[in-house]
Amino acid sequence: MRQLFIPLLAVLALVACAGRPGRQAVAVVNGEAITAADVAAMLPENLDSLRADTVKKQVLDGIITRKLFAQEAKREGMEKDAEYQVELEQKALVNQRLYDTITAPGNQVTEMDLQSAYKLLQTEVHLRLISVPDESLARCLAAELEQGAVFESLAVKYSKHPTAAKAGDMGFVPLLYLDEPMRSRVMVLKPGQHTQPTSLDYAWQIATVLETRPTNPAPPPLGEYRQQLEYRLKQQQRRELASQYLTDLRARLTYNPAGLEIMLKPVDSITAAEQETAVAYKDKARYVKVARLLPVAARFPAMLDTTMKKYAVRRAIEEDLIYDDALHRGLDKLPDVRQRLKVTREDVLYKALYKKEIADKLAVSDADVMDYFHQNRQNFTSPDSTQVMNMIRSRLLNERRTARMQEYVGGLKAKAKITINQAALAALKKETKAPGKPGR
Repeated sequence: MRQLFIPLLAVLALVACAGRPGRQAVAVVNGEAITAADVAAMLPENLDSLRADTVKKQVLDGIITRKLFAQEAKREGMEKDAEYQVELEQKALVNQRLYDTITAPGNQVTEMDLQSAYKLLQTEVHLRLISVPDESLARCLAAELEQGAVFESLAVKYSKHPTAAKAGDMGFVPLLYLDEPMRSRVMVLKPGQHTQPTSLDYAWQIATVLETRPTNPAPPPLGEYRQQLEYRLKQQQRRELASQYLTDLRARLTYNPAGLEIMLKPVDSITAAEQETAVAYKDKARYVKVARLLPVAARFPAMLDTTMKKYAVRRAIEEDLIYDDALHRGLDKLPDVRQRLKVTREDVLYKALYKKEIADKLAVSDADVMDYFHQNRQNFTSPDSTQVMNMIRSRLLNERRTARMQEYVGGLKAKAKITINQAALAALKKETKAPGKPGR
């Protein structure tokens, strides 16, 4: 009965996908459908009509192989180990979609916007900048400046900006190139004055003005610069929308100093009781405990200073909060996101099984290398023996992996139930993708 059941699943999968553009099943592997869209997405952009049939068969064979690997990995219980990597991919995907959603209004530019931007482009300001990851440190530095501390000295000592080595000297910057709210704060300053700490993306910045003047050289006429200006303005508007979103998000978080201090300790010294300590509160309710953040602390480089450790912890918490917002909006349920995650899961499982059954089972010994060298000495003329030995080792390893792969895939296919819809394969074409949304 079981032998009839699996082919029946294949027939049902083919029928279920029929009639839906892009969803027609080109193949079914142990009951799992491979659609026309799956294959079309992997075809080269400029598919030579003379080789189209051959290329489509090769692409489909590769997809079948990856699916067989994923299925076998599941049978061997590897799926649980893949969950963490899939979760990271899902987090990155839906967070990017949230960014796209938040910043979409920034893609609209009016003529008035262009005129205002062009006016800002005509004035430039000479700045020095201090940029630090921690708000409390930024406010301490601002207080020191109020007490007469030298801006350049603080920039060299504390700033994480690339200009720190130059005492924070940014040179002359057109006002247009400064993101809000920093631009508005700089525009009202006189030479020698500095801004209060300003939150921009994942940093806190303090700027001091040295000089303001007409931009030199002057920008080209608006008619000549319109396209470039519109592009830059859209980029800037998207950054500012994202920055405002982060500011609003951070306002929902309150950090527990005791929890942050625990995160600075060596991971293996943190007790079970300490792991239950709150690190942050969201909307006044406990949001995350030390235990949740131990993987973050475990990745701290040995020489990372206290400020950067706290910054890394806060950023991890903020990214989790962004992820929660994205899930609340249902962005993880978008069809293309779900498809990407499906592909990612299969890819992770494929790599895990490949490592176990192919890569980890093969080795090339020094004796193997020397045997090959002596048998083929006439083919090697390089005086660099190390380079020759490495090349031989790589060649032998690749040959053995290829042979092992062919053998292993052959075994998987021999016990699999694979149905291919030749008509659907012959009919499919490379899909033309719609223009993508702007990324970060």
